[in-house]
Amino acid sequence: MNRQRRFHIIFAVHYLRYGLLLCLVPMLQALLAFDLDSLWAALRQDAVILLACAAAALALWRATAFRLEDGAVKVTQGVFYRSYHTFGRASIAALEIARPLYCRMLGASRITLYFKTNASPKSYSMFLHKKDAAAVADVLLPVRSDTSVFEPTGFERLSFVMLSANIITSSAFALWGVKQLDEVLGQNFQQIALDTFHEVELFAARYLPTGLAFLVTLGFAVTGFTFLYALLHTAGFKVCRNGGVIISKGGFVTLIERRILVACVSACDVCVTPPARLLRRYPVYLSAGSFRGGDLPVLVYKKGEERTVERLLPNFCPPDGPLCMPARKSPVQYLWQPGTLLALSLALCGVASYAMPQILPMLFVPVVLALAGLLVSLEGFFREGLHKNANRTLSVCYTRFFTRHEVCVFTPDLSYTLLENPFSVSGGRCDVRVHLPCGLQYRVRGVLQYLAREIPFTL
Repeated sequence: MNRQRRFHIIFAVHYLRYGLLLCLVPMLQALLAFDLDSLWAALRQDAVILLACAAAALALWRATAFRLEDGAVKVTQGVFYRSYHTFGRASIAALEIARPLYCRMLGASRITLYFKTNASPKSYSMFLHKKDAAAVADVLLPVRSDTSVFEPTGFERLSFVMLSANIITSSAFALWGVKQLDEVLGQNFQQIALDTFHEVELFAARYLPTGLAFLVTLGFAVTGFTFLYALLHTAGFKVCRNGGVIISKGGFVTLIERRILVACVSACDVCVTPPARLLRRYPVYLSAGSFRGGDLPVLVYKKGEERTVERLLPNFCPPDGPLCMPARKSPVQYLWQPGTLLALSLALCGVASYAMPQILPMLFVPVVLALAGLLVSLEGFFREGLHKNANRTLSVCYTRFFTRHEVCVFTPDLSYTLLENPFSVSGGRCDVRVHLPCGLQYRVRGVLQYLAREIPFTL
């Protein structure tokens, strides 16, 4: 495919959204005048704006082309001011081929290139025909055969859907964890939780304003739609490894294929969230160059089965053991924020029990959240730290909100920043910030100063 090829016509339609924004100005003027003549004038102005934007988009589409030459993609773009881009195989860290429903109906694909460096631009997107997008992917990150590493089914599939959803869906599935506690501890925790929820529902219907009750209902609807989106987003998901390339495929409404160069993987983050603790399944997120796969984990593994991750990343080293540079810090550094929230929630419960007993069920959720934050912070007090491994990787463990992050950094190109304040200096401690060349950074709190100043860059 050495000859020049045009982008898909969706590329031109993509620019019409700016015209739709401009069309709002005449409609606002017509709304202020609020008469029929102003409406017809606004419609005529909108038609002129849309025609002008369509003509400009078509001109830009005709002036944009690409061709494959010498293992690189060369893109020419511009009408009056022409620009030439060359994306070689050596500069690509990952690529994504997305086919939303509207693209599938028109035979198009949106391919996004992610580069190894964090310089501008960090990524570049193109709307191409389906065959052209596949040809570009085969030139930049070629694969010959797929060796399946992770393809969830059954309970693993349900766990993957739950852990790939956002925090709203994860909170909704905490009810499933209550059921598991009911079975393990032999007490009726599930019935207590349902009774509490029923009391909250009655309170919302009886005392809350109509608008606030509607927001509560809307929250539950959003939770349901979020889980449905995660279910469709992860349909048919599987992860393969072909030589030095990781391939992930999945999706029902939107088909997504990602190819990640293993040599460019800078770090992998194992997120230990509250649902992950209940399920004992841990999602793994990869970062490669400017690519951030935060919307979907590359796989989910069971505790004790780290070999699944090692099949994708042979140098993977989770920070499970004691860290040689642990965070020996004052408990106040970790516990004062969640401890203050817990004390405030308990104080409100005490006041409500005498003044307004009807709102006492509403304070159950803040107390539980504050207590959970206190426990996670207490865990961070014992677990946070960093460790230079024998295989030249760096293990970093830190906690943020309700999640413990266990990060394995693969790139040796690191820089460190030591942060001190008068209170930490008096205790012989400092915070260590680890900087990666792709723009990522991790902060570990309360590391002993003499250990932080002796961090080995290489072994």
